[in-house]
Amino acid sequence: MDYLKITKVEDVQLEKRQSTRVGTLHLTTHQLIFRHPQEELWISYPIIHTVERRPQASNGLWPLIIRCRDFLFVTLSVPNEREAIDVFESIQKLTCISSIEQLYAFFYKPQSLGSSDGWSIYDPEKEFDRMGVGSTTRAWRFSTVNRSYSFCSTYPRTLVVPQKISDNVLTHACKFRSKCRIPTLSYLHWSNMASITRSSQPMVGLKQNRSIQDEKLIEAIFQSNALPPTPTGQLVYGSTATNLIVDARPTANAMANVAIGAGTENMDHYKNCSKQYMGIENIHVMRESLGRLVEVIQTADAQGIPVKKYHLHKSSWLRYISSLLESSLLIIKNIHVNNSHVLVHCSDGWDRTAQLTSISELCLDPYYRTLRGFQILIEKDWISFGHKFSDRSGHLSNERYFITSSANAANNAFNSMQNKLYKQSHVRETSPVFHQFLDCVYQIFAQHPERFEFNENLLIQLHYHLYSCQYGTFLFNSEKERNDYKVATLTYSIWDYINSNRKNFLNPLYDEGKKDKEEMGDQGVLFPESDWKKLKYWAGLFGKRDEELNGEELIDDGNSVAAKSLWRSDSPLPRSTSP
Repeated sequence: MDYLKITKVEDVQLEKRQSTRVGTLHLTTHQLIFRHPQEELWISYPIIHTVERRPQASNGLWPLIIRCRDFLFVTLSVPNEREAIDVFESIQKLTCISSIEQLYAFFYKPQSLGSSDGWSIYDPEKEFDRMGVGSTTRAWRFSTVNRSYSFCSTYPRTLVVPQKISDNVLTHACKFRSKCRIPTLSYLHWSNMASITRSSQPMVGLKQNRSIQDEKLIEAIFQSNALPPTPTGQLVYGSTATNLIVDARPTANAMANVAIGAGTENMDHYKNCSKQYMGIENIHVMRESLGRLVEVIQTADAQGIPVKKYHLHKSSWLRYISSLLESSLLIIKNIHVNNSHVLVHCSDGWDRTAQLTSISELCLDPYYRTLRGFQILIEKDWISFGHKFSDRSGHLSNERYFITSSANAANNAFNSMQNKLYKQSHVRETSPVFHQFLDCVYQIFAQHPERFEFNENLLIQLHYHLYSCQYGTFLFNSEKERNDYKVATLTYSIWDYINSNRKNFLNPLYDEGKKDKEEMGDQGVLFPESDWKKLKYWAGLFGKRDEELNGEELIDDGNSVAAKSLWRSDSPLPRSTSP
């Protein structure tokens, strides 16, 4: 309460999406709340991206422009300057906290949640047993080499590795992988025991280092579903011997890492496999692409004009979503069609790697398209394998996100602030990596709506709570950190909220897996459309109707006026609100 200079302001004007209301603003320790007889708006402080305090407007009010990470854009206009300053400084202090333990999740006490197994919903031994580890196949084993997180602090405690590889070999192999993130199992395919494994980049460096242990580990992975030896004594690796090492990065980026002692595999040392670069851009490119996309939408909102779709295309956002889907499609085909293995890595193996493994597994296994299975997928490939949620989501904000504009600079203040922010180290760690995963899931859902038990509302809520910090699930950067800070004891899981309100997240079009079981069908494996021209902007996430961001638009190309179109859905699900 020490940070609250003011707790209540009357006669505050709220402007939101071309609507204006006058009501009462309440400031609490963890949220600001605007109340009006016809509307109540809650904004949690961690979800606030930027706040700009502008000079007195022509109507005599003092505006505060608030941009949120869930793409809510509002203006709160306060009756007098002193109150505007107090509100601005209170929000700043309560948003720019110094430790994750000060976030709302550590104080949130829901009145009742019908579900209480959120923290135990993912049991790695049960999940890998479901895939066939130890039952359908004996080629894999559970390793306890990381039980105290001393082997790799960013990996989960439980690792699944080839049966023939000892923990001693793993201990030597880890020295050759960035952050000791060795190749380890993420997924076994139900039809052929082909595997998706994941790791970080190898530490090749300018001296072209190699590791016999790393090579043996990958060889064992690629032999794990081998058929019996042929009469000549040769092993058959899958049906077409197309085992792949998928490097998610652009080739030039991978090569550049050689100069800092890392790089990519020298394929002269790895047997019975090939390597492909996916060309997926890094976190900085993705962050700037989203920034351009949001700027187009929010500029149109501020001016009260339709969104210019050709400006949206200039953000390249759908092209980047397309690259993720196209890369996943390669993995899906290699696993399901070619009966072969795939090892996926990027640089550190917690951003692009998590995107590709989880998207591929969602398409390969119908279980992950159920409400519970999707929760387990996120727990496994994102939370346990050390995606840096706190860093990428910017859970600890910075005072540089708060700006006071002068009268002459008000119009350009935000753009100037954005340019400065991009150069700051605390901002350069943020990126919409998990957002892109959710967007890819949305694209596949839009293409195959009857194949998902859950609906779009679930994806929107997950994006919201990624930033709300109301639950502990997406806090910190690794399983070890969450254990160290007793997150499962001191906070509530997002899955308890989801499962307590299950009916809100069920898809009425779901066919209960009927198509997955059709004898002449696709066997439950989805092959997503990846052409960016056939993808769509996720309108519901931005609080828009589908036709506002997708569909036809007349564009003057300088020579003639042509109609440009983007594939769109005729029945978008409504955006959800969450207090």
